[in-house]
Amino acid sequence: MVSLFNGVRSALFNIAFFGMTALYCSLVMLPLCLFTGEAAVRRGVYIYCRSSVVLARVLMGIRVEYRGLDNIPCDGAVILAAAHQSNLDPIMTYLVRPDLSALAKKELFRLPVIGLIFKKMGVIKIDRQSGKAHRDMDVVAGEIHAGGRALIVYPQATRVRPGDRRALKAGAYHLGRSAGLTVVPVATNSGLFWTRGFWHRPGHVVFEALPPIDVTLDKDDFMARLRAAVVDRSEALMVEAGYGHVLPED
Repeated sequence: MVSLFNGVRSALFNIAFFGMTALYCSLVMLPLCLFTGEAAVRRGVYIYCRSSVVLARVLMGIRVEYRGLDNIPCDGAVILAAAHQSNLDPIMTYLVRPDLSALAKKELFRLPVIGLIFKKMGVIKIDRQSGKAHRDMDVVAGEIHAGGRALIVYPQATRVRPGDRRALKAGAYHLGRSAGLTVVPVATNSGLFWTRGFWHRPGHVVFEALPPIDVTLDKDDFMARLRAAVVDRSEALMVEAGYGHVLPED
């Protein structure tokens, strides 16, 4: 019965979320992108993110808790190196720093409305096929430093299912070291509840910012600390939520 109930809730949530997204992008974000400036577009994105969190709580029973926000500066340039399990992750992050920027592959800029939003917000375009992505890190770091904004980086490079483990990318290390930017790791258990698939489940999502990692460390030490914060701490949050059984036995 519980499984059937969650299935019905999941169906209603997906219909409402994707329906809201389509309508909001068409009726609100498109006019904002065409006729207003960056500030109004960012305000529109903030309202969308807040609405998405409310929708998840009301229809799916997904509650969001923020921890360690004192580790994230309220303003100024900072890199947020975050675990990525769910579409909820960038939404939660944007609500903390509405000046948030990101790295996005160039193909996303060709999407209707989404590409306009990215351009208006100053999202940084990267070409993964060019072979120059690593060499462009200095340029990206300079842009973030000059703009005094937060940049979200996902060391896992893509969404990963809870319990899956991937080698972490060193982009946060190179960006932080290039411009002396603070790197704040973020752990989460979001994928347990707002999943990558169609079926979701109610529960307590935690977004936890941990103390900054010293960018003057050598690369191996930095990456070890990043793994402890992004991967190990996220797995600890899964255990805390009662889902330790999804983790590898080791």
